[in-house]
Amino acid sequence: MVFSTESNYKASFAKAVDLLTTQHMPVQWRVKAVDDLIEAYVKQVGEVPNDRQLERLTNYILRDSKNQPDKVSKTEYPELNEAQWKVRSNREIPLEQVGNFSVETKRVGVRFKHRDKCRRIA
Repeated sequence: MVFSTESNYKASFAKAVDLLTTQHMPVQWRVKAVDDLIEAYVKQVGEVPNDRQLERLTNYILRDSKNQPDKVSKTEYPELNEAQWKVRSNREIPLEQVGNFSVETKRVGVRFKHRDKCRRIA
């Protein structure tokens, strides 16, 4: 594909992205095709492609990845990033402290903004 600065190169890159994202191929081939397309664009135009087009290409690569929103409940030892660990630790209460709450609190649920408050209340 040719992207010249004299013509509307952004529109032609968007068309190339449209064409590429409709093709079905293995992940390794997708990565190679996206890499080749971006390198050709940068070499011919001299600038990085539009953020929106890069996002579309990224989504194309990750189209059939194993994105599991409930991976914690489905796998025995899930891999969590730091943000997920923070959310999980804010939601969890140690079992020793659960026994100190009343039955009504256990039914309604305990909501704390910070983990330290849990220790002060219990």
